[in-house]
Amino acid sequence: MEKLIDVLFYSFGILVLIILYRLLLKRLSKGKVNLESYCTLYSLEKNPASGEIEFYFVTPELMKVEFSIWKENEKIIELRSEHFKKGGHIIRYDSTQIADGEYFFGIITSNQRTIKRFNIKNN
Repeated sequence: MEKLIDVLFYSFGILVLIILYRLLLKRLSKGKVNLESYCTLYSLEKNPASGEIEFYFVTPELMKVEFSIWKENEKIIELRSEHFKKGGHIIRYDSTQIADGEYFFGIITSNQRTIKRFNIKNN
C-alpha cells in the first residue's frame, strides 16, 4: 500500500510539473509578433533623394494600406490609400513638388504604422 501511495505522489508531482511547463510556454509565446500579417517597408536606395523617388513595400496578403509623406508630425501628402494585393508594390513620387529637407515616408494599415526617414535634395 505504501508503494502505491509513493507512485501516486510522484505521478501527481510529474503532472503538476507538466502543467506548469505548458503554462510557462503559453505565457512566453503570448508576446510574439506574427510577422506574416505585417507589411515590409524598404528604405530608399538613394538618400538624399532627388527627382522621381520609388518607394517599395511588400504586403503579405490583400490589405488596405495608406502610404503618406510627413514633415515632422504633419502629414503633407497622402500618395495612396487603397487595397493592395499580396506582393511587392512600387509607388513613384516626383520630389521636386516639395522643398528640400528632411521628411518621413511610411505605411499605415489596420495593425501597423511603419515610418522611415529620408532627405530630399533637388538643388
